[in-house]
Order: sequence, then C-alpha cells, then structure tokens
Amino acid sequence: MLNVPPKELRENIARANGYLRRNEIPRALKTMSVALRQFAGVQLMRAARAELDIQISEFLTALVHHQAMQPLLDPSRSGKPRPIPYQLGKEAALATVLDGLERILVNKEEETIRKRTEDHMERKKTLIETGTRLLREGQLAKGRAFLKRVAEEFSDDDGIRIQLGKIFAAQGQLMEAAEMYEESMERQPKEAAAYTGAVAAWLELREYERAEKVFLAILRVFGGHPNTFGKMAKMYWDWRKRDKAEEFAQRALQGNPAQPEAKEVMEAMDAIRRK
Repeated sequence: MLNVPPKELRENIARANGYLRRNEIPRALKTMSVALRQFAGVQLMRAARAELDIQISEFLTALVHHQAMQPLLDPSRSGKPRPIPYQLGKEAALATVLDGLERILVNKEEETIRKRTEDHMERKKTLIETGTRLLREGQLAKGRAFLKRVAEEFSDDDGIRIQLGKIFAAQGQLMEAAEMYEESMERQPKEAAAYTGAVAAWLELREYERAEKVFLAILRVFGGHPNTFGKMAKMYWDWRKRDKAEEFAQRALQGNPAQPEAKEVMEAMDAIRRK
C-alpha cells in the first residue's frame, strides 16, 4: 500500500477542480473520471485515501450546485439538486456516471452550436434575399441598407464582402460593389477576387484614379504579371495617359507577346503614329 497518492492521480483531481472553478464542466467531468479510474487501481493507506476522498466529495458538492448541471440534477428547479452518490471502493462506478453526464453536456453544447449556426445562416440568407429583392424593385436605398447590414452583422464570415460585392455589381450598384470589394481587400489582403472585382467596378464607372490605386495594390501584394500589365495599359489608354499606356503595354508584351489588351494598345499607338 502507498502512503502517498500517485502524482498523476493528485494532479488530475486538482485539474478537475480547477476546470470546475473555471466553468469548464465537460472537461472537469472527463478529468475527474480519469482520476477516479486511476484511484480504483491503486492501494492506499487510510490517511492518503481520506485526503483524496475529501477532494472528490468537495468536487461533487460543487458540481451538483453548478448552474450548468441544474437542468440535469434539478429539472424541477426546486433549488435542491439530486446529489451524486460516492461510495468508497466504487470509484469506477462513479467514473461511469461522470462520463454519462459529460456526454450529455457535450451533446447539448453541440446542439446549441448547431442551432446557433442555423439561425445565423438563416438570418444572413433572409437579409441578402430581402436586400437583393429591394434593389431589383428599385428601392435602392433600402436594398443597399439591408446588404450593408449583412456586412456589419456577419463581418467575420469568410468571403461575405466579395459575395455582397458581386450582388451589388449584378444589380448595377457599381459604387457600392467597388467599396465592398475594397473592404474585403483590407480584411483579406490575399483574396485576389476582391482586387479584380474592385478594378472591374471602378473601370466601369470610369473612376480611373481609384482603379489605378487598386492595380498598384495588386502589384504590391501579388507582383507583376503580363495580364495585370495589359489591363493597366488599357486603363491608361482609356484615361488618355498614352505614355503610361505604352509603358505598361510593353511590360506586358515582354512577359507574353500575345497579351490581348497590350496588343490592342500598341496597335492603337501605331495607328496614331502612321497618321
């Protein structure tokens, strides 16, 4: 027989009580269950055993009065929860009871999370559908307000601003689309779709200065690419900045002699020179 309980056993009982104080009830139950099975497997002197019995009893007393346990142990809310019995030598049986309680709580937490997720998705879907419908009906201010509310309420959802940018663009709300894409650029700097969406919207609005800023951000984040240079060449041509248009067309063609926007710009430049 041992005079001192094994260190791992003592530590698990201490951890279980610590988890309980921190309101981590499933972890507390699981850890105490492990400790009880360890306890059942060792032979201890009476004094050493008494010390652990006290700690286990204290754990069970605190557990049955914990708010999270009331629906299970005090379903009538009488204020007198059912005690969890503990008999000396029956540690394994108590461990089985705690395992059962832990499974119930985990299942309950998972169901709560599932329901919260479903409610979250349903509200987002409703707001998006309502905002899109209002835009189609010509109620632009209301439609924009609904969709912007989605961006605020669901700001942590991956890709939400790109999704909203596409909706705004499809409904002809290009300014809102561009701004939504730019918000996405700030929050997810590596999301290429945000940059291409913003560029497309600003170019369609002929907001060349704002499109240029996005293009420069693309170069900083993703580096140069013939297609990027070609699109920039076309932008500068439409903006009537011919020197810049020629510069970026040449850069595009160096990387890809068949780049279509760059070829179009250079052909237009040659036509002007021939006149």
